[in-house]
Amino acid sequence: MVPDGIDVTCLNETVDWSKVKAAGIKFAIARATQGANFVDNKFVENFNGMKSNGIKAGAYHYFEADQSVDRQVARIQATLKKVDFDATDDVLAIVLERRFPPPIPPDVIADNLQGVLTALEKTYKKLYIYCDPSHWEEKVSWKKYDFSQYNLWITSFTNFAASPKIPTTWKDKGYVWWQYSMSGTVDGVEGFVHVNKSK
Repeated sequence: MVPDGIDVTCLNETVDWSKVKAAGIKFAIARATQGANFVDNKFVENFNGMKSNGIKAGAYHYFEADQSVDRQVARIQATLKKVDFDATDDVLAIVLERRFPPPIPPDVIADNLQGVLTALEKTYKKLYIYCDPSHWEEKVSWKKYDFSQYNLWITSFTNFAASPKIPTTWKDKGYVWWQYSMSGTVDGVEGFVHVNKSK
């Protein structure tokens, strides 16, 4: 499978975005923030590198369900102001991943995720949710809200099957991006990088 997108963090160190562009990557998304306090120290460099090389640029926030919704939203907004983030056209994804114990109740995850998304959608028009199908179905009270209004960025490592399993929330809509491997290789990125396909 040939990727047309990647997602990066500071752990990928310095990325040569001109080489990434030449390798055929059309879109990329960089971690901006995590929880209420963390800012990725490579976000500005990565986002600007994507944009300056004509790669469709996006940002993501690693959602912490047990931290303040208001503080997470404020951290996201302050960080995106550091770059030329187009609130109408650039993608902002909220990343929901499995957590180590102690577990957070499914209702709390759903309520706080909804709180973050509701606050952000006043400004940002292309909001995505990143999730693993089984984690979403089993650990989130997803029936409480209409999360299907947000685009799905699915993570599913299915040995390069034709398509991943779609969570019930998006069964009629499908995914927009599919992160299919955490160990891809793309020219311009040292070592492994997360690779994605657009639908």
